[in-house]
Amino acid sequence: MPPSTPGSDTARRAAVYCWPSSPSRSAGPGTARDRRAALDVQLALAYEQAAVLGLAVAGDQVFTDSRPPAGPTGSERATPGWRSLLASVRRREVRRLLLPQAEQLERHACAFAELLELATEYDLRLYGHPRDVNDPEVREELLERAERTARSAREASARARRAHRRAAAEGRTHGGGLRRFGYTTGMTALIEEEAEVVREVFARFLAGDSLRALAVDLNARQIATAYGNRWTVSGVGRLLEAPRYAGLRVLDGTIVRAPDGSYVTADWPPCVSVADWEAAQQLRDERARARAANRRPRREYPLTSLLRCTRCERHMVGSTIGGYPTYACTSSSSLDAEHCSRHIAAESLEAHVAERAIALLEAQSVPVLDGVPVGPAARFGWSRLSPGRRAAVFRHFFASIRISASSTSRSVFDPSRIELLPRRHPTG
Repeated sequence: MPPSTPGSDTARRAAVYCWPSSPSRSAGPGTARDRRAALDVQLALAYEQAAVLGLAVAGDQVFTDSRPPAGPTGSERATPGWRSLLASVRRREVRRLLLPQAEQLERHACAFAELLELATEYDLRLYGHPRDVNDPEVREELLERAERTARSAREASARARRAHRRAAAEGRTHGGGLRRFGYTTGMTALIEEEAEVVREVFARFLAGDSLRALAVDLNARQIATAYGNRWTVSGVGRLLEAPRYAGLRVLDGTIVRAPDGSYVTADWPPCVSVADWEAAQQLRDERARARAANRRPRREYPLTSLLRCTRCERHMVGSTIGGYPTYACTSSSSLDAEHCSRHIAAESLEAHVAERAIALLEAQSVPVLDGVPVGPAARFGWSRLSPGRRAAVFRHFFASIRISASSTSRSVFDPSRIELLPRRHPTG
């Protein structure tokens, strides 16, 4: 990338990084809708800041995560937006970064130190912290403080890991934490009524019951999870998968074994035998392989993140229904007796939205996304875009696409049920 000049478009471009949280707390809200709303608040703050600074935010330079970053040793799967941002900084694609939660980010010392080091190395300008982080003296002070905090955190974490490994090698429970179904807090004793349910779930699964059938039955009998919630298909699957129910200790995702290769016996009472637990894992693997063998080639659904059902306000996701690519309301996968079954043909909807996106691209005189043609070349260029780039264009132009009930027969595509809500970009 060539050096930026103060008057160039490159010099005025800025990236954004944020995650769902309110200004008064670092932890994100609980529900998916609350997280989306909290993230929208942070993005709005960033766009307002960009307008004040005379910067423009490109759609492909918005990086978000569901939680704050954990620094160089954190899980990349947990914060992919953070890792993508830092990779863009190293490629010198990001020269200015808006951080509406910069003060909160400072509490995550490892990540904050990593960013400050990159800011110095790659001449990255940061905006959003109460102090002028672009002042070398301020940046050095904040970096030294972040490194001290991070070093203390790493040392405490190392001590905790050593103690955890000793406990695991001896088969002792790690203690504390969330209560697990079937056990008292800390895994010190069985709750016999729940332990009997665990045994029943294993027995019925090995006898041929599906995860869905088990979840439906548990809910019908008003048997709640350890936290008083309803059972889900994935929740039943996690119960069957958990080695704890066979009295097996796990460390870093792996069952602990003695030097001779045998299982280490945990110090809490098992609910089922090791043989039944192993049989359940084998059956789960067999069912997974059978599903994979019958699975159709994966189809991309570029509108999934944008669609919302007007009846129940849930997101609509891509799936195959009756052999046809379809966007359907996510409540159709609910275990509840009543659910919304609204759906719309994927190919017709995508073609309709693509026509609107192409028209918007044709009306542009300057590029809106890297590698996406505008003006007279937009229509021909659209056919050459990958599904991922088309999805980026959709997200750039549209904030949401609302799908209402159809007024025509099921075999006729009804464009009147589609409402395209534009994404507001700061002017100037």
